[in-house]
Amino acid sequence: MIRSFMLMALSSGITLTCDAEQPRTSDPAPRIFTIAQARAGKVAYESSCGLCHQFNMQGRTGAPGELPDVNSLPENMIKTIDQNGEQVPPLVGPRFMAHWGAKSTKEYVARVATAIEGFPPKNAGNDTALQLTAYFLQMNGAKPGKVPLSAAISVSLFAATGLGPL
Repeated sequence: MIRSFMLMALSSGITLTCDAEQPRTSDPAPRIFTIAQARAGKVAYESSCGLCHQFNMQGRTGAPGELPDVNSLPENMIKTIDQNGEQVPPLVGPRFMAHWGAKSTKEYVARVATAIEGFPPKNAGNDTALQLTAYFLQMNGAKPGKVPLSAAISVSLFAATGLGPL
């Protein structure tokens, strides 16, 4: 029976995927940011945040080969990384969601705003923390919609991304 289903699926062009690490919830995720916010967040991320968290958003563990090379970073970033034992948390994936998934977008926007005070992205403005949050949500599987993310929106990151608790 399973073999017949698999053959039928393959022959009809259906793609079957399985994500064992982060199961999707059965409820559709709310679309709480716009594509324009996520795009602006990506630009901001690449100008500042990505230097410490890496451009792949996986954070730092002190392992050789992490890019950009820590010694190429501005002195204030090197100092912060050194003070944290060469550890910089990831902004995507299971570790990120385990820490932030149950927290609200409102809490996360506030955390991002605090973080960028010390390391402001180029051309940072009043909406930069919201734009970065939109980008981080998108990179964790959330889909953009028509309503812009605002500081008043408060849904869990699990709900926003459609990912269930780990």
